[in-house]
Amino acid sequence: MNRVFPKAVIDSGPLFDALVLNYEHQRSQYGRAPRFTSILDEVLQNVTAQKQFLGSLFSIREKLTTSHVIAELYGLEKGRLGLNPPDLYDFRRTSIELLMQWGIDERLIRLLDLASHDSFRSCLTEIGVTDTGLIDLAVRHDCVLITWDARTLAREASIRQVECIFLRQLVTFV
Repeated sequence: MNRVFPKAVIDSGPLFDALVLNYEHQRSQYGRAPRFTSILDEVLQNVTAQKQFLGSLFSIREKLTTSHVIAELYGLEKGRLGLNPPDLYDFRRTSIELLMQWGIDERLIRLLDLASHDSFRSCLTEIGVTDTGLIDLAVRHDCVLITWDARTLAREASIRQVECIFLRQLVTFV
């Protein structure tokens, strides 16, 4: 059974996957075949897992992220989807609609604010401002951090007692 999180900080990887799945769902309503599910993690290659993943994210009452993550989405959409107008506009439109529906709380985490905290100074040089900002946000809101980055972000989050939730933890297999 999936755990329910009242509040969570969401990293760019899972957020991007959710936006891609939402876009594919919107396309399927018009009879269009899926185009991008192959770019998702292997765990998300079946419809049941996709529904469980989206259901897990939908169930989070308060979804938080940073402006840096929102900016990263542009690079992910360009690099991984390679869409041209009008498909690019459709992807962005459906993405904005989903984020509005979720009421995602996008926070600005300033580099100089992070650098002024001794506990985050070393983190900044190790993993950068985006990931350090996510950890800071999770610490400040005492909530989990949903990410795919088990190697660097999760390691630094763990040092700061932030629980990371990964894809396989959001998807249960029947």
